[in-house]
Amino acid sequence: MAAATTNHVEQQHDVVVVVVPLPAQGHLHAAIELSHRISSANIPVYYVSTAAHVRQAQSRAVGWDPLNTTNLNFIDFPVTFEVPPPNPDASIKFPSQLVPAFNSSLQLREPVTDLVNKLASTSRRVVVIHDFLTSWVVQDVPKIPNAECYCLHTVSAFLVFSYIWDAARPPVPPEAEAVLKQLPSLDGCNSPELEEFAKKQIAARVPGVGNIFSTSRVIEGLYIDLMDRMMGASGFKHWALGPFNPVNLEFEKKENRHYSLEWLDKQPASSVIFVSFGSTTSLSEDEIRELAIGLEASQQRFIWVLRDADKGDIFSGEVRKCQLPEGYEKRVSERGLVMRDWAPQLEILGHPSTGGFMSHCGWNSCMESITMGVPIAAWPMHSDQPRNALFITEGLKTGIWVRKWEQRNEVIPAETVEKVVRTLIASPEGAEMKRNATAIKEAVKLSVMEVIVPLPAQGHLHAALELSRRLSSANIPVYYVSTTAHVRQAHSRAAGWDPLNTPNLNFIDFPVTFNAPPTNPDASIKFPSQLVPAFNSSMQLRTPITDLVNKLGSISRRVIVIHDFLTSWVVQDVPKISNTECYCLHTVSAYLMFTYTWEAARPPVPPEAEVVLKQLPSQDGCTSPEVIEFAMKQINVLQDAGNIYSTSRAIDGMYLDLTEKMSVPKDFKNWALGPFNPVDLNIDKKDRHYSVEWLDKQPASSVIFVSFGSTTSLTEDEIRELAIGLEASQQRFIWVLRDADKGDIFSGEVRKYQLPEGYEKRVSERGLVMRDWAPQLEILGHPSTGGFMSHCGWNSCIESISMGVPIAAWPMHSDQPRNALFITEGLKIGISVREWERRKEVVPAETVEKVVRTLMASPEGEEMKRKAMELKEAVKLAVMEGGVTHKEMESFVAHITR
Repeated sequence: MAAATTNHVEQQHDVVVVVVPLPAQGHLHAAIELSHRISSANIPVYYVSTAAHVRQAQSRAVGWDPLNTTNLNFIDFPVTFEVPPPNPDASIKFPSQLVPAFNSSLQLREPVTDLVNKLASTSRRVVVIHDFLTSWVVQDVPKIPNAECYCLHTVSAFLVFSYIWDAARPPVPPEAEAVLKQLPSLDGCNSPELEEFAKKQIAARVPGVGNIFSTSRVIEGLYIDLMDRMMGASGFKHWALGPFNPVNLEFEKKENRHYSLEWLDKQPASSVIFVSFGSTTSLSEDEIRELAIGLEASQQRFIWVLRDADKGDIFSGEVRKCQLPEGYEKRVSERGLVMRDWAPQLEILGHPSTGGFMSHCGWNSCMESITMGVPIAAWPMHSDQPRNALFITEGLKTGIWVRKWEQRNEVIPAETVEKVVRTLIASPEGAEMKRNATAIKEAVKLSVMEVIVPLPAQGHLHAALELSRRLSSANIPVYYVSTTAHVRQAHSRAAGWDPLNTPNLNFIDFPVTFNAPPTNPDASIKFPSQLVPAFNSSMQLRTPITDLVNKLGSISRRVIVIHDFLTSWVVQDVPKISNTECYCLHTVSAYLMFTYTWEAARPPVPPEAEVVLKQLPSQDGCTSPEVIEFAMKQINVLQDAGNIYSTSRAIDGMYLDLTEKMSVPKDFKNWALGPFNPVDLNIDKKDRHYSVEWLDKQPASSVIFVSFGSTTSLTEDEIRELAIGLEASQQRFIWVLRDADKGDIFSGEVRKYQLPEGYEKRVSERGLVMRDWAPQLEILGHPSTGGFMSHCGWNSCIESISMGVPIAAWPMHSDQPRNALFITEGLKIGISVREWERRKEVVPAETVEKVVRTLMASPEGEEMKRKAMELKEAVKLAVMEGGVTHKEMESFVAHITR
């Protein structure tokens, strides 16, 4: 996030966005948040305004995730204007003190046109998003061939439609007509100066492509649909991209919390009314006195923000201090808090103790109150507020009038204030408004849904399930969809999860049938072909998943489908559904995916990458003909908006950066959201696995863990040589000796391996042979574990990395040979047991012995351990708040909920 330089403007881009807001606080919020969301989609954004307004915008952006704002640039043009004080006694409450700032924006017409011309010369398309009230500024933009305009309305769709209805009276549904027939007059809403300014904008309206509204279809879908119908076949579009405020707030008891929130912590649930009239309204002394008396007489708890309206430049001059009746603040101190400074409005509205909001009904305040589930006592002052108040009270039925618009010239008596507050906070009618508000709040939260479509294989299950859990804990409904057998596995993995973190995680299984053939340890290719029938069975899910997404799409603003690369065929119909997006989950490393790009095109890469890539092993023998045929079906139908990787930028960030440079189109995004395993383990002393108890008795870093995952079966010869080598090494070990999984892990018996006679007895002092399930992560994370002999499946690699354990790499199939190269030559945290070109040879006991001794008891092994520990610490820092992985997850959630 930066001020834009000439060089930056002159860079080549595919699409760039220029945002031209009205220089007013109420219009700033939607414009800056929309800029933020677009820039997080990897599109350069230029936020352009007067110097004073850009300063306000930058102050709002402080603390934003820098990963989401690298493409957000601020450009300010210095203009001068008068800054008159607000007039609380004016007959029209419109904040005329802001009009000089509005008029100053007219000076931006030429510089904005010059900027768009310059950007157009280096970009395929320039998109200009302008406030309705900066239409005059952008009137020359449509003359630029590769530029197009979109109008940002920072008001409600209901308001905009109300002007259409006033003029033409088109037929509308009864529920809309009942509200529209009560429309208040526009008299007194605006000052003459503002009306003159608005006429200039209307006269200069540019032929745009569409309207963007600061609302949600959940709230105002009826009125957006009515506008869509009236546009007919013109192609003019309407987008509801709000709310532009967060809909989920976390109330952690952090240090430096605002004092108003600490005060709310001590109040009962839904007991406090929040009283605030925004940044553009000044009350008269009489209005302040009556409001004060009414709040006191109501006997309800309250927070009252009592401050003067902002001027055109909020950084200039002093403000009036409003006077209260003598002794007032002392009398109400037990149940009232009077604030004369800035208030964290959204956090106050979202606090469980807040039960009502007395508001001027500016649209930003309405949206924040709606999304926090708080009913409103509507006291409109000017502009769009009278019609917003009607929509809140009569349309949504989430509020009560303090005064109707025709009473605007009267001072509201204390008795009315008292009655309204009591009704809202302590009456059956108020409770009903609260129920309605809460229902809309939940509907807005549910307006984005996730569907996860994993490949039905153990190695792919882990990342898909953990990603589902994390998204559901972000309060996004998630549907985990697969075959019955696979969902059963996922359920078993999820047993014991904190239900508070997974209330939005739903499992949907579709019964399909397939054979579950036994494993073949003597096959010439080690790829687990016994799983291919399960893979092929997933192709039966195409129709039921498309039906599910269609159904969810009919009740949601957006449906996000996250699918495994190897279920691309299943979701091929999803992009045809208008409000859906697909993202591909790669359960492999970013390094592996880049190797395919590099082999095909040989783009230039840094020397440290080139030295590894030049050693890439052949793909011969990695997979079976059946899986190659299955994979080709997936490649032919890929249609995704971005990639998700089961890795961390702390591990293979270099390859993610290289992938992003080569992405086509350029706005295609890549997120590294791993590791999908915990990086800090608390090894509880209760109900511990016997292998962990065995490790408790061993010295630190003295045990090598030997396990080849759930998809590999060793031959009898391989088992014998491995057994002899482990024994001869004289090192401590845990060896998981079990057959590979079948397509349905719940079916049939498994082969029991035979060891040399008397073996387990001979090694019992320093070796543990396990023939059942092993808690791999806990074993790797135990202080006594110092090495890992592994097939180098990516899940195993990333678990070992995040626990700081070096690897003896013995790849078997699939991505494993290239993962092994990355571990040994890229990260330098491992040693090869056998090179891939010797895959058909039985590894002799002497080699096993030598590798184990090197890893566990040599200076070379110590160096690998040191590097593995450095990576472990880097990964831990990455997942902490503020770390790169944490920011990537925030970036992804922000992108899909934009």
